Amino acid sequence: MASTKNATKSRVFAGKWFLITSGPIRAPIDAIRFISSTSTGKLGSLLAIEALRRGAQVTFVFGEGSARPEPAELKSAGQDRFTARSVVTYDDMMKVFSQELGTQKYHVILHAMAVLDYVPERKLSSKTRSGKDEWIIKLVPTPKLIQIVKRVDPQAFLVGFKLEVGVSQEELIEAARLMAEKSDADLVVANELGTIQRGEHQVTIINSTGTVQAILQGKEEIACGLMELIAAKLKRGK
Repeated sequence: MASTKNATKSRVFAGKWFLITSGPIRAPIDAIRFISSTSTGKLGSLLAIEALRRGAQVTFVFGEGSARPEPAELKSAGQDRFTARSVVTYDDMMKVFSQELGTQKYHVILHAMAVLDYVPERKLSSKTRSGKDEWIIKLVPTPKLIQIVKRVDPQAFLVGFKLEVGVSQEELIEAARLMAEKSDADLVVANELGTIQRGEHQVTIINSTGTVQAILQGKEEIACGLMELIAAKLKRGK
């Protein structure tokens, strides 16, 4: 028999649609090379499982090489409520993002994917041969996908993810606050790379005004704690 805790989990997001993006994307340089990020997608995968366990309908958009929920996890959490869509490049992600936001009403959107801020201005169709003294590649900025969400659906509960390197806690919170301001996110999960590299992975979660809502450590605790926080916010009407 299911425990009371698990029974509660299974009801809290019943009837809610979640869009979760996760992992890295790639930007081709030539026919065989690309730039990417160090994202593994492990946290995004855990978030998908936790949302399913609480009864949500989940669309999971993942990048090439990203971690994905294991079949056994999906079976126990609710495989019939799970849809996966794969992407490789920024353009792929933009297309899928636009399609999903344009065709389905999502109650909660967790944009955890490590979208590249810069991509090569052009991709070479052939292989660049070795032996050159240098190879200069011009990178151009990409539009911020997270800033599209509230323009399309102002009622969606939006969670952004912010990664910083070598900053203080105060600087991390300020960077997260600025992201919330620019994207109108309801929550921002702020990470500092050093804690991830040390195997600690501590996050600070702030609301739209920059107020700290929780400090969590460890991917499992982060996924569970974030879902509990979202559930409480939705219950109170944000």
